[in-house]
Amino acid sequence: MRIKIYLVPLIAGAIFMSSCKRNAVSLSFTNAKGEIPALGNLVFRFSHSLATDSMLNNWDSAAYISFEPAITGRFRWESPDELVFSPSAPLLPATEYTARIKSAVLKYSKFNSVSGGSNISFHTAPLTLEDTRVTWVGESSTSAVPQLDLVFNYPVKPDDVVKNTNLEMDGQKLSFTPVNLSVDNKVSLRISGLKAIDQSQEASLIIDKGIKPDKGNTASKEDMKGDVNIPSPFELTIAAVESEHDGTKNVVHITTSQQVDINELRPQITVEPAAEFTLEPAENGFTLRSSKFDAEQAYALHIAKGARGRIGGVLKDDYTGDIAFGELEAGISFNSSKAVYLSKNGAKNIDVQITNVPKVKIIISKIYENNLMMANRYGYEPQENSTVADYASYNEEYDGEYGRDYGSNAMLGDVIYEKEIDTRSLPKYGSSRLLNFGQFEDKLPDSKGIYHILIRSLEDYWVRDSRYISLSDLGLIAKEGEGRMAVFTPILSRQPNR
Repeated sequence: MRIKIYLVPLIAGAIFMSSCKRNAVSLSFTNAKGEIPALGNLVFRFSHSLATDSMLNNWDSAAYISFEPAITGRFRWESPDELVFSPSAPLLPATEYTARIKSAVLKYSKFNSVSGGSNISFHTAPLTLEDTRVTWVGESSTSAVPQLDLVFNYPVKPDDVVKNTNLEMDGQKLSFTPVNLSVDNKVSLRISGLKAIDQSQEASLIIDKGIKPDKGNTASKEDMKGDVNIPSPFELTIAAVESEHDGTKNVVHITTSQQVDINELRPQITVEPAAEFTLEPAENGFTLRSSKFDAEQAYALHIAKGARGRIGGVLKDDYTGDIAFGELEAGISFNSSKAVYLSKNGAKNIDVQITNVPKVKIIISKIYENNLMMANRYGYEPQENSTVADYASYNEEYDGEYGRDYGSNAMLGDVIYEKEIDTRSLPKYGSSRLLNFGQFEDKLPDSKGIYHILIRSLEDYWVRDSRYISLSDLGLIAKEGEGRMAVFTPILSRQPNR
């Protein structure tokens, strides 16, 4: 009988443990592991459905997952068993992250725990040296010195790089001085004591480990090594041609072995197929800009031989390089930072650049008059409506965008209108789109005042831009002088102000 008495609690415990296992859902897949890009959605897929149909495809501010360091962003249930987290800004550089799935994901399910949701770790790419470029800078061949540009994948503090950098040629250390002192992903060093000879020279570069990128928490674990080619100052060479497209203008950066005079260089440059372009000088070459380029078209850049650099170097052969812009990155931006005032009697059009974003959400908020300075100083994040609003805010310890405290936004303004629209429904204006604010006036309780407009992608939470606008018959122009400030209040409408 004693044996049976002892067996009862053992059997009961086994049944309880078995029941707990049956009530656990497991994390079957996540891309939040190893090295991840600084911008990208994090996917968490579970072995069973956890979300109801009404929760799908809505941005949610509930604290489903905690991140350390904290990451700002929103969650979205892509399907009943798949949760997506979309950051609102790039992740920190060279940083180790951990994540823990919280019980919030289980609220509408029959499960009481998540297996494999406590030890999630991932990191952004480590600091690396992406490129080294040398350009002779100066006004003549006798005064010019070679400038070495160290290009990293993240912004760094120049002081950290300089004290860890060793540059040698033929076993002798080369002296150098930093050019830039502010945080940047490019650190420029001017090499001194090097004779100008009519041939290229090789130097060896070693950057000792232990450098942290700005705002990163992990220092480089290995030395960065490489060979540096110092071109002849008596010859002009084209080191690199890099192109980019910002949705409005196409920009081509041409890196040369010495600085150039664009007025002398302009007649020797052609583009095929032909297109109008302008040239701008750069410290390590020049920049070609054009609004006439087709981003889907490939072009050829021709520079005729005989072109001269500023210190006399000559391009010995005709140069031909390819210009290709590739696929444009998704982006949303208001085109003019100064377009703030909208007249009640005007067209009320707002110029917006929307690139590769098929659908967007527009959120309009009315900012309270007595909170304008606070909203401008600290920013304003609208609290979007959700079909699962009761669930999104059920956690009493959290309110607002995940990873940040936006609870005070409720006192700064109110969301008065929000809608998802097809980008193609916005009229085209050149390469931009026009958002007509007048179409929303019938939905605004009091049309005059200060408004906050947010436009964002439905898929990627970080693809977004916002703008404050003033809808009024009055404008403000301030001009600061010595010991005083003059403020003008022009009337923007033709009708007299009453």
